[in-house]
Amino acid sequence: MLKWLKRAAGMTSATDNTAVSPTLTGVWRAFMPEGLDLGTFEAVGTRAGATLLSAPTLPAFITQLHDEGYASGTEDTAHLPWASLYSLLDEPVFQRSLPQLELPPFCNAVPELKSHHSLTDADFSIHVASWRDEAGRSLAGAEQSGGVIMIDGKAHLLSLAGWKTAQQVMQFQARPATERNESAHRLAWGQIRRSALAANARLDLFLYQSVVLTPETLAITMRKSDVGGTRVVEIMPGFKGAPPNWLDIFDSYRNIPPRYDINTPEGVVQVVITAEMRAALQTIRNMEGRRVAGSRAEAFLVNPRATLGVDVASVIDETQFEQARIDANIFFDHFTAIVRRDAFGYPETVGLSVESPGTAGQVTAEERLFSDDEQLDGFITGLNGAIVKQRQLYAWAGFEFELLGDSPDQLQALNDALEERRQPRILVRYTEIYDLNAYTSRVEDIGVDRPYYSPYIAKKGDEWWPENLVNMVVYTPDGDTEPVAVPLSDDVQNLLRTKVEEAQATGKTSVELPGLPKPIPINDAKDLLDVYRKVRSDAQKNRDDGVTGGEKENTVKAGKGKQLLIKSNIDTVDYEEIRRDILTTYSKEPRLPTGFKSTTNLLQHQNEGVAWLQHLFSHAPNHCRGAIFADDMGLGKTLQLLTFIARAFEEDPNLPPALIVAPVSLLENWAEEIAKFFSEGTFRPLIAYGDNLSNLRVPRSAIDAQLRDENLLRFLKPGWVGDANIVLTNYETLRDLEFSFAAQKWSIMACDESQKIKNPNAMMTRAAKKQNVLFKVVCTGTPVENTLIDLWCLFDLVQAGLLGALNEFGKRYRKPIEAETKEEEARVKELQQLIDPQILRRMKTKVAKLPLKHVKPCLIPMSNLQRTYYTNAVNSFKQSQDKSRETPMPSPFKNHLGLLQYLRSICTTPHAPGQGRFKPVPLAQFRIEAPKAGWLLDTLEQVRMQDEKAIVFAEFRDTQQMLAYFINEQFGFSPDIINGDVEASSKHIASRQKRIKAFQAKPGFGVIILSPVAVGYGVNVQEANHVIHYTRTWNPAKEDQATDRAYRIGQKREVHVYLPITSAADFKTFDVRLHELLEEKRELADNMLNGSGSVTPADWNVQDIVPDGSNDPVFASKVTLDEVVRMEWDWFEALIAAIWQKKGYKTVYRTPRQDEGVDVVAFTGTKGDLVQCKSSGADNASLDSQGVKDVLLGRAQYEARHPQVDFSLWAVTNQFFNDSTCERARNSKVSLVNQRDIEELLEKYPVTNADLQRFLYVFWEEAA
Repeated sequence: MLKWLKRAAGMTSATDNTAVSPTLTGVWRAFMPEGLDLGTFEAVGTRAGATLLSAPTLPAFITQLHDEGYASGTEDTAHLPWASLYSLLDEPVFQRSLPQLELPPFCNAVPELKSHHSLTDADFSIHVASWRDEAGRSLAGAEQSGGVIMIDGKAHLLSLAGWKTAQQVMQFQARPATERNESAHRLAWGQIRRSALAANARLDLFLYQSVVLTPETLAITMRKSDVGGTRVVEIMPGFKGAPPNWLDIFDSYRNIPPRYDINTPEGVVQVVITAEMRAALQTIRNMEGRRVAGSRAEAFLVNPRATLGVDVASVIDETQFEQARIDANIFFDHFTAIVRRDAFGYPETVGLSVESPGTAGQVTAEERLFSDDEQLDGFITGLNGAIVKQRQLYAWAGFEFELLGDSPDQLQALNDALEERRQPRILVRYTEIYDLNAYTSRVEDIGVDRPYYSPYIAKKGDEWWPENLVNMVVYTPDGDTEPVAVPLSDDVQNLLRTKVEEAQATGKTSVELPGLPKPIPINDAKDLLDVYRKVRSDAQKNRDDGVTGGEKENTVKAGKGKQLLIKSNIDTVDYEEIRRDILTTYSKEPRLPTGFKSTTNLLQHQNEGVAWLQHLFSHAPNHCRGAIFADDMGLGKTLQLLTFIARAFEEDPNLPPALIVAPVSLLENWAEEIAKFFSEGTFRPLIAYGDNLSNLRVPRSAIDAQLRDENLLRFLKPGWVGDANIVLTNYETLRDLEFSFAAQKWSIMACDESQKIKNPNAMMTRAAKKQNVLFKVVCTGTPVENTLIDLWCLFDLVQAGLLGALNEFGKRYRKPIEAETKEEEARVKELQQLIDPQILRRMKTKVAKLPLKHVKPCLIPMSNLQRTYYTNAVNSFKQSQDKSRETPMPSPFKNHLGLLQYLRSICTTPHAPGQGRFKPVPLAQFRIEAPKAGWLLDTLEQVRMQDEKAIVFAEFRDTQQMLAYFINEQFGFSPDIINGDVEASSKHIASRQKRIKAFQAKPGFGVIILSPVAVGYGVNVQEANHVIHYTRTWNPAKEDQATDRAYRIGQKREVHVYLPITSAADFKTFDVRLHELLEEKRELADNMLNGSGSVTPADWNVQDIVPDGSNDPVFASKVTLDEVVRMEWDWFEALIAAIWQKKGYKTVYRTPRQDEGVDVVAFTGTKGDLVQCKSSGADNASLDSQGVKDVLLGRAQYEARHPQVDFSLWAVTNQFFNDSTCERARNSKVSLVNQRDIEELLEKYPVTNADLQRFLYVFWEEAA
């Protein structure tokens, strides 16, 4: 059809541009008896009366008619039946298009019908004798063909009724022999008669008097009444033209006949009933008294068409039927199940939503809630019975519910709710917890979490030592020169043991192990298994005995309960959040929230900080997943983050809630900042820690049995966040309730004071990485505290994979201070460039407009009493170390660390060893004995005279009590002492904040005593502008954090920072040397990547802090061979470390106990030694090869930790090695050092007692 339409539109082919006559290419129209034909000149244009149509859009119109089913087509024509044409004429949508067909005008011609013979005759006929106008005048010469009639040579369209009458007469004339009988004649005449009457046709006398009705549709009326309290509906069928006594005649027949002969005053009316009509009437007749009762009668009343079937349904006019019900005031109610669940999924409310139509067409809706389960059960039982019986209506509580197609679904919903209400409430289900789709894609499984094995993960209490090491089999095959290392995991160890047993049983002399190129002699294999058992036993003992309670709680241990398991990024990058190029240039003007209070204004650097966060957030999550906010203390990180979060919510109200994770002491500060700077309603906070969670925790009974069996018992109730848009919690809660927090989607997570999440093995670190977060922000003033692994761990949270896998990162990068080669320096720059786009670090001195800060080191000469105690302590220690004495004098200090701690104490308050508890003495006496205290009181007096406030930082409780006592003696009031720590309860935090507020609010002079270590978080004391560090910390960063409690935004006065230092004219006191060391550490920390290390015992030499220490023979005495052969193992290890340091190695350290085969590590640049030490008290003992085995076993661990170093292996003893050990050492390339070698080394590299003690005790906790 499209082809001829293209030609009709005058289109030409691509190969023939010859012009074609429009007469030959247009659309031709011809009227035919069957309808309207449209087509080409060849197909239609040659017919009599054909007309060329001129509308240019006609082809498109014809295509539409074809597509919508009005027209059918052939290769060169379109045919439009008369029935379709008359339908088009009534379609409003086509009224503007129909003129394109150029149809003739309508006329009012009516047919005149005449008949021959009677209805009972087989040759009964009806024909159109003539056509007349509406006045009854004959239209001579009129010729009708289909819907067109030619009058006086002009074409006209017949009316629909006129065409239909003529069409039915023509069809009757052509009826087959099977329809030439009385019944068929009456039925056909009834149908023709209906059309003829509609067309105002003239009828001959016989036809006029032969009244035959053939109703095609029923007209139903209804009457509703109440019988004995029961609603009764009477059905009254009728049809157009029905005689007045029709209903009586209908009721008189039990079965519906094919024809009713009804006597009327005008004569007999015959009603011929079609098969479809008979079925419909029979359904009504079967109702007792035509009254609705039973399921089929209800079905007819509700949906008669569905009840009668498709073939019979056409006799019911749905619109008329519905109107009849309305006229009879018959309405059906509809219900929908209501099952409202609480925030935890329990069907708390069950009922019905009922819609009831009214007489005016309006619909009223109401809720009917079931009062209890018994009422619900009754409704369910009744409804189920009605559905089973196939009823269409269900009466309940005055309602007449129509049962619809979804009624069984509604029943099921109600029944399910009832069953749930009858069961114990399970709020946490096994399937929901184990559905990994509920968590971030970094979560890969649920199971028993394991420690990560990496030489770069620090052990608790040791900044460098690996927490978990993989034991290695190191074996040099016969004939080879290089040893081969294979991880000796539990699986490999079990395999080796099995192979050894099999070899012994079969008489084999060697065993094969995967990863080794050659078999291992069976005796060597046994040795390896013995070493493995010893190492495992010692390591387990160390874990059990050497870990504090707090560490045990926070460190991942194997064999504990199940947890979410994440992709670790330790060995390889298992999980990566790819960062695209992020433009480093961005608008420094932020988009501020409308939720600010009118008094809230940001400083310039705060505006820029918010803009930076918004810039990165605009790239989330596809190009950027977070940031490290490393601003200096006191620049307002909390306010900047809250501003950023508030604006994010305003720009996208559909964002999930934000999560704030911080120490408890800081969470109170977050809550205060929200209340202080933002209008009510901007944030809807949920405090999610401590007692605040008591009502949100899921009781054990509401946890799925499978979860209880797996000891998974810590959950929050479903929907626990409620309508909160910001949740405040602490790291411990995040760890303990990881399943509930990890299943919640978060928009922004801010981890404040992120020291707790810098260890990859810490459970809190892993808990943070398990969160399903769009954008993560880590807040810390010290991104690197100890090692660069701190930085890696933070970036593994905010942009996982950016810095690669941990082990590769540890090999590649060094701190700036550690970079020794140009390549290492280049890598430092590379790392800095890599992290720069996602880390913001600004110092107060550079960006904040703060008052001046004056740092004042104050040298205070020690008193005679202090000097006496100081000197006595040094002399006592010297006497205990004096080798010239046959019997050393006893000393209260077993090692130099004990001496250092005591000297530190008496520089503050003089007291005898072991008697540091404060005892009140007269103030004047105390001023003389403890000049630092006198200096403090004098300084506070100056502060009082200026009517200002001071903070006194003192670390030790007894010192704090002493200061409070003498301040009360001097000024008449006892200052508040606050030692709150980061683990404090919310109740304690509230009390602490209240006391600090009271201190700040009180006008005039005031003093408060704080701990510099424990109060480092969440305390702002800007009303004080004098800061006194009465005792100093080991870490300069912590001291600076303490100062920043006062020196921060909001400080209006110049700040004076006092550093009182007890000094002596003739030597460096402990205080003086500590001040020097702190300043050295502080200077290194200027580069963020260097971190902020603490002063450690290794930084001290006792000779430096005692009078004439460098020349003192006790400290300067050299270690002799005589002493070496009697040394205990730890002294011997310290001696070897000291010797190797004297050799010139830049880095030398002793490993902790359970050293995995290595006791001393020494290296400079790319060259180094690994040393195993074996001491014995038996003179001239010949030791076996255990030392060689040990150093071979431990080699792989330290090569992994220091991949840039080419290590040589050493085994050292204070006695001798036997011949077989020497042979094995040569084969394994292990250098041996015995007693004679040590004697030579001591001559070349003299070691003093002070040198040795620096390596003997490496942790302050070892002070004794």
